[in-house]
Amino acid sequence: MTKILLIDGYNVINRVPELNDSLDGGLQNARNQLALRISSWSHEHPTVECVIVFDGDFQYSGSRDQRLAGIRCIFSLARHGGDAELIRFVRDYRGRKADIAVVSDDNNVGNNCRAHGASVQPSSYILAKKTRRAKGPGKIPADGKGIDSKAVADINEELKKKFGL
Repeated sequence: MTKILLIDGYNVINRVPELNDSLDGGLQNARNQLALRISSWSHEHPTVECVIVFDGDFQYSGSRDQRLAGIRCIFSLARHGGDAELIRFVRDYRGRKADIAVVSDDNNVGNNCRAHGASVQPSSYILAKKTRRAKGPGKIPADGKGIDSKAVADINEELKKKFGL
């Protein structure tokens, strides 16, 4: 099954503070910064194809896909807008063997994409680092924090005895 992360470009740029600050350097700078952030995210999640959708402007409207920092970027037709392009993308994948997650805080995008079978994540989703899972029962987590499941069970048993439970 194909996994796709579909990003509502300008929505995310305006919602993530570091990306919003990059708008001071112009729209292209902000798009580049988002693509770099998504590129880093995609290296942590190599089985997921990432696609950023931007509203088209006169320069890019309806142009062929572009790549920024190795990430596929789609510019919508100016008359349709990016929201319609995101919804169309998800609708066109309906029924195919694809697992699509949409990153957007826009209610219209979220509700329509959910109706067509996609999951919807908030803009902060791209900030999350992939967590490594402990391998096997009773192992210490890969990040070195916390206690293993055997220690938890031992502590619980000791407390049950102490409190007469």
